[in-house]
Parts: sequence; C-alpha cells; structure tokens
Amino acid sequence: MIDKWLKTLLAIIALFIAFFLSNPQARAESPWGFGTDIGFLADTADDTVFTLSFQGDYYLDSNFSIGPQLLITPGGDLTQVSLSGISRYHIPLGSVSLIPFGGFGIVYADLDLNRRDSDDDSSYIFPFGVTASFNVNRTISLASTLIFTFQDLDFKDRRASDNINIGLLFGFRFHP
Repeated sequence: MIDKWLKTLLAIIALFIAFFLSNPQARAESPWGFGTDIGFLADTADDTVFTLSFQGDYYLDSNFSIGPQLLITPGGDLTQVSLSGISRYHIPLGSVSLIPFGGFGIVYADLDLNRRDSDDDSSYIFPFGVTASFNVNRTISLASTLIFTFQDLDFKDRRASDNINIGLLFGFRFHP
C-alpha cells in the first residue's frame, strides 16, 4: 500500500519538475499558476491525518483565479481523495497576499477497520478557507493554508458521520 502511494507521489513530483524546467518564456506568458502543500487534516474518520494538496490556478485577472484542487490523504487507516473546483481572490498586502477561497467537488474515502473489513463512501465536498502567501520573488511564494471541508461521509462502525475536517497546510505557489 505504501509502495503504491510512494510511486504516485514521485510521479507527481517528476511531472512538476518537468513542467517547471521546460521553456520559461512560454511559462511566463501562460495565465496558469500551480501550488502544492503538505500538512494535516483534523477530525477525519481516522482522527488527525497527513495530507497532500495540489492546485492549479487559471488567472482571469491579477486578483481572481479559478482552478482544480486535489487533496490526497494516503496515511494510516484512512485513504481519502477529493477533487474540487476552487475560486480564489488574491488580496496583495505588500510582499504578503491573503487569498480567501471556496468551491465544491467530490470526495472518496476508504477506512480500513481491520485486516478483513473495510468501509468506503463517496460524497460531495465544500472546501473553503484562506491562504497567506509570502512572495519570495515574482513567480514563487511560500504559503500557509487553513482549510475547512464540509462533506457527508458515513462509515458503518462510526458513532457520528465525518462531516467537517479542519486542515493546516504549508507549501509553495508558482505564479505566471
């Protein structure tokens, strides 16, 4: 199981490296930005878990972007994958930008209860939150994200449904 996730993570990292080492002039003219984060989600079906986030931003203007966000939670007894469409409003405050965001999408979760029993569920997801982004230079910034996700995951051996997760993530943003 860990071997599968390690190969997937290495493939995603290789894809990002190949993209950013490609022709820089074509990248500067593109309206696309990308980001990646690593952190924790609390209040999941498996308590607090490690998570990865990948997002794309298509800039409609300098302060507004839309794009996909992929949250992958590969650790412990819980495997959770969510894909959402997110809109972001970028508020520049000098070298720091505040970026409130919100969106909707789908989530799939698989909870291994023991060696022979597993439970899974799919649901809608409504992620929203805020990112604080510190600009290192014109195209790269360091980011910290506080994210809240609402969903309706229901596992058979849980006393309460997994309806809200709170996450704290740290990562990088690559701007056009």
